[in-house]
Amino acid sequence: MFAFNVNVHLLYMWVVVINLLVVLLLISLSLVSANKERTLSDKPKLEYCPFFANRAPNIQLGLKNCTWFRENSCCRQQEIDAIFSRVKPLRGASPACQRYTNYLMCYVCAPNQNTFYRVESLTVCEEFCDAWYEACQNAVLKGSVIKELYSNGSEYCASRRFKVQPAETSSCYYFDARRDKSEASRSMVWRMLLSGVLIFPCIQRFRDFV
Repeated sequence: MFAFNVNVHLLYMWVVVINLLVVLLLISLSLVSANKERTLSDKPKLEYCPFFANRAPNIQLGLKNCTWFRENSCCRQQEIDAIFSRVKPLRGASPACQRYTNYLMCYVCAPNQNTFYRVESLTVCEEFCDAWYEACQNAVLKGSVIKELYSNGSEYCASRRFKVQPAETSSCYYFDARRDKSEASRSMVWRMLLSGVLIFPCIQRFRDFV
């Protein structure tokens, strides 16, 4: 009887030890997985500029527009001058519409351009399309008021030949207007309007807006 009790006790101890080992193994695997994910997330993301022959972004302190990209930019001021001068303004565009159009066109300066611009095709975040549409819905495009042509931002962006994806995909262009703390870019828009141009894509890489 005594021997039987000893065997039961030993068996119980072995079960406890095995359970502890299983728990420790699961904890170890969890820590390894967490460290692997942390290592991957800490790895710097590759940034390059497919709009400009895949060159690397760099500091451009001389930018007069898209100034929020000065510290790391795909574009140079002379390129902005050349690109932005190719297009015409929207009739009846409000200041908000002008600003959001400017924000959109500044994608050529975004250092993470490779995530949303591929094979000469721009992908815009659905949320930005909605904000842009909200700002420009009363402007006139090709003789009609925009809100009469399109019912939402996705339709409007698609009509401009942009691809549209939710921001959560991290594969589309989005600009938070709160980043624009400079009056310089806004005055730049007004100067371009007065000279008869507004920032928007045309011909091949930049599509006709009007």
